[in-house]
Amino acid sequence: MTAALLRLWENLEIRHDPVSLAYRVLTLLERFGPMPPGRAARLLSVSDTSISRLAAQMTQGGLMTSTAASSDGRGRVLAMAPAGHLLLGELRAERLETLMRHVPPGVLDVWAAKDALAASDDTSVRRPRKPRKD
Repeated sequence: MTAALLRLWENLEIRHDPVSLAYRVLTLLERFGPMPPGRAARLLSVSDTSISRLAAQMTQGGLMTSTAASSDGRGRVLAMAPAGHLLLGELRAERLETLMRHVPPGVLDVWAAKDALAASDDTSVRRPRKPRKD
């Protein structure tokens, strides 16, 4: 990761607070694709000003792009840049690693055994019942 991207990441504090606005914006853009800042603000229940300020920082840092809307030249459309995808992946990996350190030993083995049992139980094929003896 470039030094500039790392500085931006630390300044936005999304590394330390994964539910921060920056993290939420990246996740929103990843899931729903490019959108106007006003729509992002409404979906995240924050002010247009908050999104505009953050978008400026994230665009400058290379995490997202802001282009003129095709419908009219006055509006903007936010989209995630490749560095934003990379950062989001790293944040998720870091969160998973932190979570896995808190999972007690053996718990994952129990889950894996349950998954294997569920996969082997094919409920789409019904076995004929044996007639009951009365």
